Amino acid sequence: MKVIIYLLVVSGFSVALPSQFYQSPWNEIKGKNVYVKPASNYTSDKRNVGNGRIIYGREAVPHSLPYQAALLVNGSSLCGGSLISPNYVLTAAHCTFSASYVEIILGAHNINIQESSQMRLTSTNIIIHEDYTPESNSNDISLIKTPNHIVTNNYIQIVKLAQSGAGPYDQYIGLVSGWGSSDSSPAVSAVLRQTYARIISNEVCSEFYEPGVVQSSTMCTYKNALAGPCNGDSGGPLVAGDGDVQVGLVSFLSSSDCRRNDPDGYTRISYYRTWINRNSDL
Repeated sequence: MKVIIYLLVVSGFSVALPSQFYQSPWNEIKGKNVYVKPASNYTSDKRNVGNGRIIYGREAVPHSLPYQAALLVNGSSLCGGSLISPNYVLTAAHCTFSASYVEIILGAHNINIQESSQMRLTSTNIIIHEDYTPESNSNDISLIKTPNHIVTNNYIQIVKLAQSGAGPYDQYIGLVSGWGSSDSSPAVSAVLRQTYARIISNEVCSEFYEPGVVQSSTMCTYKNALAGPCNGDSGGPLVAGDGDVQVGLVSFLSSSDCRRNDPDGYTRISYYRTWINRNSDL
């Protein structure tokens, strides 16, 4: 039987929210992720090496991923996202489910400080997929409309999205990024981190999880030297192919531990491209 576990891992950074919104104290801000129990008859690689955020990844070259957004949900939970147009940010539905407001941080590398490159906006206009189901985490996709039209620059840019019917991108090497934490540390990374991971077929991915977890709307990656997304990276982009096309967004991780070799799950962008177009300005 499939089990979905919602896990909030303590992390934090200081931000300035408009006075009408409440922000939790710095040390109470949490990463927000969905963890899925692997199939009961599967035993993954239990090697445990190193330490890091975007677990076992490396620090990104500052501002080399200008489409990346950090999202502070209800002043207390951290997720990732991507800027897909001058007016919309894309993320996971489990990040924005029950959200009253989201602070969008664009143009950031170190989110602990107010860099001159950063733009911070607070939005209450959240569009969650109408068929999102928290119990199964199906249709895990949402949009946040920015309160102002975003003018792009060297630090803030729009990512291209996979077209409807594109892919499946099996065996492509994807790049995933975020400020999420490692299992061994409660704190988020101050700086943006990244890692490369190989996209695997849904057929292979479904061998690791109970029936129904991996669907046609899902895609998966296999960790590169145990590196992959972890606590607080939910909703962040997976890009692949020529021109850094976003093909997925972080949806679920294995409950057995970010440091193990179970595949990581993503919402497949091409499956939802029509929905994205219908609910945004694309």
